[in-house]
Amino acid sequence: MFIVDKERYDKGMLAKRYGELAKLSHFAAPETRLYAICCTHPFDVISMVLYLRERGGSVLLLHGETPVEAAMSLAKRAGCSYLIHADWREAIAISGHSFSGPPSLCQFSSGTTGEPKLIARPWCEVEKEIASYNLRLNAETGERPIILVPVSHSFGLVAGVMAAMARGAEPIVVADKNPKFALHVLKSAGPSILYAVPFLLHLIQLLGKQELRLHKLISSGAPMSQALLHRLQACTAQVWQQYGCTETGCIAIGADPSTPYDVGLPLPHLQISLQGARVEEGDAAKEIVVTAGDKTVHTNDLGMLNHEGRIQVLGRMDDLINVSGLKVMPSEVEAVIERLAGVSEVVVCKAQHPVWGESIRALVVASDGVRKEDIRTWCLLHLPPFKVPSAIDIVESIPRLPSGKISRKFIQEQEITP
Repeated sequence: MFIVDKERYDKGMLAKRYGELAKLSHFAAPETRLYAICCTHPFDVISMVLYLRERGGSVLLLHGETPVEAAMSLAKRAGCSYLIHADWREAIAISGHSFSGPPSLCQFSSGTTGEPKLIARPWCEVEKEIASYNLRLNAETGERPIILVPVSHSFGLVAGVMAAMARGAEPIVVADKNPKFALHVLKSAGPSILYAVPFLLHLIQLLGKQELRLHKLISSGAPMSQALLHRLQACTAQVWQQYGCTETGCIAIGADPSTPYDVGLPLPHLQISLQGARVEEGDAAKEIVVTAGDKTVHTNDLGMLNHEGRIQVLGRMDDLINVSGLKVMPSEVEAVIERLAGVSEVVVCKAQHPVWGESIRALVVASDGVRKEDIRTWCLLHLPPFKVPSAIDIVESIPRLPSGKISRKFIQEQEITP
């Protein structure tokens, strides 16, 4: 079935847990009920998700380290019947209302650009995604998924665990937060497919140094830097990037990306179109719109299609910076600053200026020898003046959400300073 760290869970252990869940009053009749699951151990999360899916129940995934009061608030907002927090044996009653939709996998959107929204995807849609995902991935027999992302997120749960189990592979979920343990698992697992976000890939590559050799990896959650992509391509037989959103799950996946923005081909069951006005004259970037059957999702992501039909995701529409009427994509400025020697990471976001409204701010992680003036001079050499950040802060690290994503909205609201 699957492994968590060093412990293997087989069909017998899963069947035993199903029996234990069925004896609990809050799990006895899960039909028409929505359960908020907020647990840290992957076996607890996976077993409850699979149990409820098989019995017509609905699941709201919450990050396992969410404090109980916050989890209760989210569960109440979603209309859950119960919250399972920390201990799978105990349930906190939330509401007596029935879940109105078909049995579904529910999640709140990441909230990186606005207030998180509740998204419900029927299990039949999730199953179609898994089948389509496995067709596009076309994994080889014997390739073992190693999942370094939480199973409370669809990248880890659906693309990682459930897709692997559907094709008969035995995934390894790494819950141990020590990157050295993950590196040990990678070295001892044989041919593997590593699932991780760019920040974790950076740590693994840094720890592995020149000896690191990976079979396959799939990166998702955020674009990696050009420098990280090149380093990973040098030590990995095949690098993949994956792109998705809460409303649809995985949208596209592709091997051998040509740039950090290249996320491959759409899954076979989806249709992609580009809609809306261009960002600026001569630019092909438009909003990515996804259609699956009679369901259409406006992603709020800017993108293009290359000559092979591969999707190029350039950033969020909400992240565009309006500098005196001229539009600036943060990813373009980030790509320039990342090429400066000594810069290891950068995020660009909008800031408020008392005279011309929105302005550009850059948070940069760099070596001691790199100064703000060096970064500004470099930008002036490679960018039009209106795209050069008016504020540059050299910081020790870039703030992230628990999922590993960078939230420009959070950085803007908190006015994070060095």
